[in-house]
Amino acid sequence: MRAIIPAALALAVLLTACGSLPQAAPSHHSHKRPTLTAKVRTAPLKAAAAAGPVYYQHQVVILMYHGLSPMAHGDYITPGSFAAEMAALETKGFHFVSLPQVQSFLAGGSLPPNAVAVTFDDGLESVYTYAYPILSQDKVPFATFLIVNRIGRFPGDLSWAQVKAMEQSGLLTVGSHTLASHGTVPTGPGKTGPALTSLIYDAATGKTETPAQYSARISTDLRHARQILQAETGQPVVWFAYPFGSYDQQVERILREEGYRYAVLAEWGWGVTTSAQPLELPRINTGTPKTTPATIASTVRYIASLTAHDPGAVPPPSFVPSWP
Repeated sequence: MRAIIPAALALAVLLTACGSLPQAAPSHHSHKRPTLTAKVRTAPLKAAAAAGPVYYQHQVVILMYHGLSPMAHGDYITPGSFAAEMAALETKGFHFVSLPQVQSFLAGGSLPPNAVAVTFDDGLESVYTYAYPILSQDKVPFATFLIVNRIGRFPGDLSWAQVKAMEQSGLLTVGSHTLASHGTVPTGPGKTGPALTSLIYDAATGKTETPAQYSARISTDLRHARQILQAETGQPVVWFAYPFGSYDQQVERILREEGYRYAVLAEWGWGVTTSAQPLELPRINTGTPKTTPATIASTVRYIASLTAHDPGAVPPPSFVPSWP
């Protein structure tokens, strides 16, 4: 296997990460969260033709979104654009699959041709307010990765009641986006890095967190996040999304120890084949205004063609950004 080289993927829009390399900040992420009150009603998606085209087989392209807003900005797209993107994929012969179906595929099962999976990061309220009505009309499965300590605590974030309503529909798979480690921490004088993959620097003492202290901190976070999600939903939680797409072998070891079996990236635009490492599953970022209903189908086909050409390509063993 060889590592995927981001530059070879050509389309920069596909490589923008979950909060890609933001300005350093102590907050858990930099998204501005609009107050959402109205649900969007859309026409049902048109069913794909019974004998539609086969663009690719034996892989799935996982789509990454964050939030929906009447005003597109940053990691938010409009509800109308999202509905049109889903409709474009449906009418052009793509098949929506759930993350449990992806699990089965990685274990040797099959997927329909032109398979795509829809995922949302951060647990924003707009998933329930805007995306869920669109997806539920045609029973499109989807997943959301939750920052657990924010649920029901802040405006613009999901409540437990909303999470449970979506989960009980049978369409939602819930995953973890950490308990409270979606943010930045000081890593040295004037430097910060992702909380999940960085040793914390204490400016007052000039000391840096030891590897043992780091391991204990991350283990506790990931364990409690999974326990809370399972207690609230009554379902096993085995999926995880790396904040900022940052990961390394230490985090993967802790994920395994804490019961996670699958994890999705943010930076590496590629399809998922049976050659993929379960804790390093690529996604493409379709949740920005740069992706449109007119381009989403061709974008997915392009990524799938790259993957089919080199199905053994894998992401590098780690990706840990730092910010001055």
